[in-house]
Amino acid sequence: MRIFVVVLVFAACSERRELSEPCIDCTVRVHPAGILDETSDEFHGLELERHGWDFAVCAACHGDDLSGGIAKSDCTTCHTEGPTACVTCHGDGPTTASHLPHRTAQVACSECHTVPTTWDGPGHILGDSPPAEITFGARAQLTPVAADRSGPPAFVDGACTNVYCHGATLLAAGGAATVPRWDEPAASSCGRCHGAPPPSHTQSACASCHPASAPHIDGITQVGSSCDGCHGSAASPAPPRDLAGNMFTTALGVGAHQAHLTVPSGLRDPIACATCHLVPAALTALGHVDTPAPAEVEPTLGWNRTSATCTTAWCHGVAQPVWTTTGSAACGTCHGIPPATPNHTAGMALATCASCHPSSMSLHMNGAVDVL
Repeated sequence: MRIFVVVLVFAACSERRELSEPCIDCTVRVHPAGILDETSDEFHGLELERHGWDFAVCAACHGDDLSGGIAKSDCTTCHTEGPTACVTCHGDGPTTASHLPHRTAQVACSECHTVPTTWDGPGHILGDSPPAEITFGARAQLTPVAADRSGPPAFVDGACTNVYCHGATLLAAGGAATVPRWDEPAASSCGRCHGAPPPSHTQSACASCHPASAPHIDGITQVGSSCDGCHGSAASPAPPRDLAGNMFTTALGVGAHQAHLTVPSGLRDPIACATCHLVPAALTALGHVDTPAPAEVEPTLGWNRTSATCTTAWCHGVAQPVWTTTGSAACGTCHGIPPATPNHTAGMALATCASCHPSSMSLHMNGAVDVL
């Protein structure tokens, strides 16, 4: 039957060679009725497949470049990028099973298949029957820590195994679906590839340290290159912003951090972070991101989170200013004017302090009382 169709087609084409007008209706004398019907067994794509993808059959009437030929019917009218372009057969890409979510995530075809350089390249459609072979690319083979990979990436019984992009090679990932089936309903959520949070984390506020705009599953853990990647800003590592994204001093995570670092009152030099916190040498240092928030405060300061005050901090004397208030550091808030000690008399005024303490304005709260 197919031989008969081919003979009929070529015979009809020879008749068309005598015509000067373009082929208006290809189903008249040249092609069967279903030649343009994708649901028909006579569809031209299927007919071409039955001829072993021999485009010479088409070129006999439509020209060597399929732009019209003796039929004066240009194939690129429908196949705008050409009959042999990828989009002619695949469109924007396959939509079966999990193809669409992978395309939406901008996963390149080459991450799972060998993409031929030409339509008739080795291993494509010539002499190769469906389905397409799975040949994992660089992303699936990523291995941040060699000991975490139990084997090469593979497609086994309809499931992806040992692939980085689904969390199978992540250190202590704790993901719930690291061996996903290709035909399962599309699903995307934190917790499938790694725990939410991963077992190595104590916080679930991902955006505090991992920018939402950063690329995902590309083999690089995007964290700020310095302290301000998680808290603070490019101008200062101390909040604002705190780990929860708060920017106002009324939030415990922000509070008087900047007042301590910049000391706008001028009563002393800036107070280093290490005065109140253990400053890690690196992001992964013990006691940093591996411990739950909030950050630990130096015990001798007597930090009371409920009242938001330092109850035993020498630098505030008997005063206990609230961490989330501002403007509370002034002469008279930490000690009296004058202080109630034998060396002071009630008549001493603030203006007389420098008579005995000439360096107090620049060397205040440094642990040493300067007296002439």
